[in-house]
Amino acid sequence: MLLEPPKTAQVDPLLLPFLQAADGEAEAALADLLTTEARPVIQAILRRDPLLDGADLEGEIFLCLIERLRRLRRDPGEDGIRDFRGYVAVVTYNVVSRHCRRRGRERSGAREDGGDPLLRLPDPAPDAALAFERRTYLVRLWEEIRQLPPRQAAALLLNLRDGQGRNAAALLPLTGIATLREMAAAVGLPPEKLAELWNRLPLEDAGLAGILGATRQQVINLRKSARERLARRMRGR
Repeated sequence: MLLEPPKTAQVDPLLLPFLQAADGEAEAALADLLTTEARPVIQAILRRDPLLDGADLEGEIFLCLIERLRRLRRDPGEDGIRDFRGYVAVVTYNVVSRHCRRRGRERSGAREDGGDPLLRLPDPAPDAALAFERRTYLVRLWEEIRQLPPRQAAALLLNLRDGQGRNAAALLPLTGIATLREMAAAVGLPPEKLAELWNRLPLEDAGLAGILGATRQQVINLRKSARERLARRMRGR
């Protein structure tokens, strides 16, 4: 049985830096909230069962939290989160519970279906399946981005934005797929330089041109080449 996250119109003060941040600073505030407040709670729970795949589950939990927090920022009239750490714990237990049920069904199916993989598909519950699918795709995408020439990776990642124009590259560290140091290596920048740029992402092409020592058109061409290569590689996997 899944637990019900607490619902209330009040908001935990821990959330205020993110909820009240200017648009250009919200993603950095969200990353800080998740790494300093949510991750210790998540890891403390996941460590209780050494059989759990902590990295994958943590990524799934982060995706659930990110969607909920962004929704709360967009619509302050929504039910608030009075106790953020308690909410994180409930979400974590729910994700672990779904994972354990799926694992149990897969083991049972292995005995009953003679090993047919199509009969042992994981739980198709939309929330769990969607989060897992998104993280799996991000892992594959990051693996391919790391293979790009650094200038192509920089033109792509430092300009990457979601449907609302926000820093989409932030999903990589937020979901535990890549650290800022690893991202800096991929784009050919010192970690300190990437940290300095982080709150300004996504960068416009003119800004990227100055960083890369290129023209604006060259930046566009680098990103186009990166996207074409990624498209080919992702289709082939």
